[in-house]
Amino acid sequence: MRAAVLREVGAPLVLQEMTDPEVGSWDVLVETRACGICGTDVHIQDGWGYMPSLPFVMGHEPSGVVAAVGERVTRFAAGDRVLPNIFFSCGSCFFCRTNGETQCIDLGGILGVAEHWGGYGRLFCVPERQLFHLPQAISFAEGAVIADAVVTAVHAVERGGVQAGETVLVMGAGGCGSAVLQVCMMAGARAVGVDVTRAKQMRALELGATEALVAGEVDVPGAARDLTHGLGADCVIDTVGSERTLAESVASLRRGGRLVILGYSQDRYALDPRQIAINELEVLGTRSGGRQNTADAIRVVADPCWKPIVTDILPIEQVNEALKRMRTGQALGRIVLVHND
Repeated sequence: MRAAVLREVGAPLVLQEMTDPEVGSWDVLVETRACGICGTDVHIQDGWGYMPSLPFVMGHEPSGVVAAVGERVTRFAAGDRVLPNIFFSCGSCFFCRTNGETQCIDLGGILGVAEHWGGYGRLFCVPERQLFHLPQAISFAEGAVIADAVVTAVHAVERGGVQAGETVLVMGAGGCGSAVLQVCMMAGARAVGVDVTRAKQMRALELGATEALVAGEVDVPGAARDLTHGLGADCVIDTVGSERTLAESVASLRRGGRLVILGYSQDRYALDPRQIAINELEVLGTRSGGRQNTADAIRVVADPCWKPIVTDILPIEQVNEALKRMRTGQALGRIVLVHND
């Protein structure tokens, strides 16, 4: 198969022919039609976060069409439109039995991230239990980003316990932030987008955010209190995870509020234990999502209220340009690569 391959940390990806994935008896081979780009891809290219064995084919937001199935597969057939849950979980540990596959104690890898080649290749292979049908009404590009961006948003909102009527600040209104904003609104919350550019401020408003703030132009914690009669936000979901955004997130919370850390950087932020204890704040981590989150994410994107989060579509041949756009924040939403016939 043809694939965009990471051969060396810190180097551009190389388009070349690679060995086709092997198909086991319970596996489904998928011909990739589209694959989203995530900040994790940039981290891998830079050599931190995850360190797969090289050469490696990244891409953990793919969608496509079933090319072949193993002899024991019954739910899928050649030609089916599909997308995966990316975690190769064991299916039997405590976490897998309680919708916590991302914390599986015997995790066998993550598609396009660790162990298993992903959607930057023309073909990828996953067990039947990890695969989902993609409705005809959802394009391959929007279907691709369900696999991580939307699943991550659904799980983050779940982790944060977001309720109708609450005020939620979403730090970062890019690709994943665009999904988080909309999932919060679908939960009945008042969603406030926060980003560093006016373009993304407008983008958040176009997606339906109640308000949108430009960090650096306003005092974000002060604005959060102004919007909530002095209380502060019920919940902040930080899709950036920098020292600045974490500091602003904590300072924006009401007493008893919840901080959900979704994005991460190499920054370090020293939490003030006195502030956390006295104000009874909750700090929660969140990581992608399990199979139930995938099923829920498909329903979310199929909802007529959903607005597409993909803003840039490039051919796989322009993978390095796409990664550059991701790295520099040039795209307003999610970037997707497509494989041409």
